[in-house]
Amino acid sequence: MKKIVKSLAAAASAVLVFAGCASTGSSGSTSPQYTQKGWKSVKIHGGGMVPGLIYNTSKQGVLYARTDMGGAYRFDAASQSWIPLTDFAGVEDYGRLGIASIATDPVEPNRLVIASGTYTNDWEKGPSQMLVSEDYGNTFKRIDMYKSDGTPLKMGGNMPGRGAGERLAIDPNNNKIVYFGSFGDGLYKSEDYGHTWKEVKSFPAKGNVYDEGFSTWSHFDHYFGIMWVVFDPESGTPGNGSKNIYCGVADTKNTIYESNDAGVTWHPLEGQPKIGDFSYGKPEAQKARGEAKHKHMTGDVCSCHMYYPLKGVYSPKGELLVSYNAGFGPYSSAYWGGAIWKFNFKTREWTDISLPKHDPDPSYATTDRAVGSVAVDYQNPDVLIAVTMNEWWPDEYIYRSTDGGATWDPIWYLDGYPNRVDKYSINIKDVPWLDWGTQKTLPEENPKLGWCIADIEIDPFDSDRMMYGTGAGIYSTGNLTDWDRGKRVNFIPYAEGIEECAVLDLISPTEGAHLISGVGDIGGFVHYDLTKASPMIVNPNISGVSSLDYAAEDPYYIIRMGDGKLMISYDGGDEWNPVKNYIQGANEGWGGTAAVNADSSVIVWAPSNLVPSWTDDEGEHWNVCSGLPENCKVVSDRVNKNKFYAYGGDKKFYASTDGGKSFVMVNDRWNKSGKDSWQSDLNAVIGCEGHLWFAAGEAGLYHSEDGGITWTSISGFDDALVIGLGKAKDSSSYQVLYTNSKYKGKYGIYMSEDKGVTWTRINDDNHQYGAANTAITGDPRVYGRVYLGTNGRGIVYRDVFEN
Repeated sequence: MKKIVKSLAAAASAVLVFAGCASTGSSGSTSPQYTQKGWKSVKIHGGGMVPGLIYNTSKQGVLYARTDMGGAYRFDAASQSWIPLTDFAGVEDYGRLGIASIATDPVEPNRLVIASGTYTNDWEKGPSQMLVSEDYGNTFKRIDMYKSDGTPLKMGGNMPGRGAGERLAIDPNNNKIVYFGSFGDGLYKSEDYGHTWKEVKSFPAKGNVYDEGFSTWSHFDHYFGIMWVVFDPESGTPGNGSKNIYCGVADTKNTIYESNDAGVTWHPLEGQPKIGDFSYGKPEAQKARGEAKHKHMTGDVCSCHMYYPLKGVYSPKGELLVSYNAGFGPYSSAYWGGAIWKFNFKTREWTDISLPKHDPDPSYATTDRAVGSVAVDYQNPDVLIAVTMNEWWPDEYIYRSTDGGATWDPIWYLDGYPNRVDKYSINIKDVPWLDWGTQKTLPEENPKLGWCIADIEIDPFDSDRMMYGTGAGIYSTGNLTDWDRGKRVNFIPYAEGIEECAVLDLISPTEGAHLISGVGDIGGFVHYDLTKASPMIVNPNISGVSSLDYAAEDPYYIIRMGDGKLMISYDGGDEWNPVKNYIQGANEGWGGTAAVNADSSVIVWAPSNLVPSWTDDEGEHWNVCSGLPENCKVVSDRVNKNKFYAYGGDKKFYASTDGGKSFVMVNDRWNKSGKDSWQSDLNAVIGCEGHLWFAAGEAGLYHSEDGGITWTSISGFDDALVIGLGKAKDSSSYQVLYTNSKYKGKYGIYMSEDKGVTWTRINDDNHQYGAANTAITGDPRVYGRVYLGTNGRGIVYRDVFEN
């Protein structure tokens, strides 16, 4: 009975709100732009890797975070949240959201330099950029970066080794001087605050180590290069520059170089540790040291048997602290080995201050413990904090030293397996998804301390404030020194304002939750309240939900698909159950679509690698849809339960009138543009049988009113990425259309209230959100509300008519 009531309500809603199905023209003209206030993030809270946290050491409260594909952020103490700085990046320059390094000026704290570039290969076109600001990142001058030979200089904010750093450094004795360690293309220097750059030709090494795993599957050699630059402030005087400069390099010969003449000449730093779990007599290690190019193994201990200096940190005690690791992260194992050493600038002495070793285990490559990062307390430089990178099981370790690294105290330990003693607590009540919706068996716990921890920092002005970045956001504590008094350190999620998910699909049902999302890596969420983080959708977990749909007559009946699995919810997404059987051989990666018909009696599942199949018994039996090719996008008619539509991998349109059992090709000549439809997004209109909208990439935007038999091209679209529909203005109007596309030569987010006759841009150049080309939808219950899924900036939304 409950289901019937919902169906009647949904049907009434469709008739009342979405009755405007009359034909329309296709002039594609432009209306004035709305004001730009009101873009907000749907709160997930983090959701991706934060490989760098950068404090200003001369002005309290100046703090930045870099993410691997979600841009750069500045912390706002008043609101205790992070402010995005790089949302100006759009479809054409989405690479600005991959942040390779950040430097905040120790002399003029308002100055900021950001190295922005997501990929070092051809996934990102053109050169990477330096973003140079004089107002804490409120505005930037964007500097294209080129190598000495005039070819584009690329940066790898989302590449292997992205947690190393910091590659950017500003001279504390002459802040006009800025250095940047590149990804295999040498050392670069600016003498004008970062506005112009030249390669330091005298620097003797570019780094001969590249990532084996990435090279194998992408056929591109990604070099880790020069991973950090550190100045010795005591080696110079204000205004005259620092004489002593240090660089860490991923190289099998020497890994740390020094200059004693302000960068004019360079030499290997004397006495530097030649460390690793190896004997120099091993033939493979000797061979690696003689290689011009060294392919570094990523799934096992490498033949070089070396530890590389991933992080270099200045200590106000007059020391260089170096974190070593056999891998480069973000996924390499702590069990491959690592170390921590410190170098005293005055005495020129090296001291081994490595973390306590693992217990001997034949499955480990070594008992040495790999390090993600080490931090120093500026108020008391004998206090150090260090964190492992990817212990994976049962958890990461954070260590604290109060004697300069002579001894280390772990934040948890085993007290008779499997029991553990925790010297900390984590409160995730405001970000409930961080428990992954599961309970762990000791010695594991949920939530974990983290994973992929590449940076940990102590506030230089507050010994109690510590934070670190994880693969899912940031944790912070405000009572760190209680550790020394035998009290628990209390952690909370600290990524408010940082939204970093890669969004794969969005739906906004006509009843129930306003928004349900499918995202990469962490599955997806049901949002009743857009301002609160939700629990993760589970039972079971799907790491990447590629497709969502709801039944038009029963919007509480929802399906979600991903990882080769398909789930059903009968209550709007609160509880989920897997279908009785999955399709054998369905692609377990991201991709594919699934659709449910209007009365929820039939589901069609289209894996990206198979011909679609249909079921009328919720997966007990799957039957191949006759007449369709592989790699289809499927949608259901929002009125007629017997109709489904598909766009095939062969770039033809198909339709079914028998509930998905069989399809016939209805149009193979729709594309008159002569351009490729590499991008495609197909949607059906609520309340209008046979009405379809199709975003076809460079081939343009199209509309059909007869189930795909004929298509009308909407003029003006140079690159139609996604198309979505929302609540109509009134009962006689058509659903409002939303798209993120290139329209009349300009990428933007556009809306149309008259079936595509006129279009209004509803964002500006400061709010573009990168390559947002996977999902967009209006809200069928809120006139003027649009949700946009991004690739690294989570979900943004706007109420266009909000005062």
